Amino acid sequence: MTYPKTSPKVKSSALMGFLPLCRSLNINPIEILAAEGLSSAVLRSMDLMISYNSLAHVLNHATDAAEHPLFGASLAGYQGLKTFGPLGLLASQSQSVAGSLDIIQKYFHFHAEGVNINLQPHGKDTHLGLEIMTDPSISQEQVLELSLVFGYRILTELSPEFADQTQIHFRHAPLAPLEQYQALTPAKLCFEQEKDALVFPSRLLDCKPKPASEEVKNYLETFLERESKGQQQPLQYKVSKLIYELIPSGEATLTTIAPMLGLNVRTLQRELSLAGTEFRTLLDEVRFEIARTSLEQNSPITDVALNLGYSELSAFSRAFKRWSGVPPQQWRQSHYQALH
Repeated sequence: MTYPKTSPKVKSSALMGFLPLCRSLNINPIEILAAEGLSSAVLRSMDLMISYNSLAHVLNHATDAAEHPLFGASLAGYQGLKTFGPLGLLASQSQSVAGSLDIIQKYFHFHAEGVNINLQPHGKDTHLGLEIMTDPSISQEQVLELSLVFGYRILTELSPEFADQTQIHFRHAPLAPLEQYQALTPAKLCFEQEKDALVFPSRLLDCKPKPASEEVKNYLETFLERESKGQQQPLQYKVSKLIYELIPSGEATLTTIAPMLGLNVRTLQRELSLAGTEFRTLLDEVRFEIARTSLEQNSPITDVALNLGYSELSAFSRAFKRWSGVPPQQWRQSHYQALH
């Protein structure tokens, strides 16, 4: 396998369940994320992108901190089709599991990069192989166990018939006694195999998930087409989207957003400059948009200021006057009069 020079990215929804699992094991999830340079925002927003290398490091760190060798497999228990967001919804509306898997393969880049999913017949069985292009120097057992047990859960969610007829093949040796695995998943587990894969009877591909109308299928597919094209949106669009996501957490900063985009701070500043803007301008634009919406909804001006990261009302008032030409209270009165 050829590995890319830079780590592929995966949506932060891959960490769905990380917070409650860490708490159940009495370890601090924020400290574990911070050790990898990740903001706690990745636990609040499912659409941020993190590197697969970082995901592997986080899982390995959590495994060591909790002294829980099956951390990755345990995390998969919190996940399912919902982890994919719109992609999972679309897959569940297919007319067969084969169709569902075709949709997942077609749009998987929307959820994660650098992952090879291969569906191959082997006699009466089908092997759904998985290759994740992480740095080979990083221990991959946890991320692979998360991914394959998650994949098993996807299959059983699409059709319960997969539950007792699917094997999970791992290249690595078991990380704990088999009874500990069996407490997490009813799948038959096979270790030290030739490849990492889900193995099931091919006839199960004809099973029908819950039926969906063509209207629902077309709507969801159109949504995914639009959102996947969003990956090619200009940099300033992506920065603004992240600012909007992060403002409520107080983490809408260059130092937080740059690594989420796979850039360092100076590179992000330079790329924005080349695009004819700067981070401060985008931050102000998003703040102004949120402020207008909040004022229209009659939110207290003090609350609006605090939600936008201003510790003093006067600072927010000056900023709002710079954006709109009038103080926030006057803007709200003018807006109200215009409506009435």
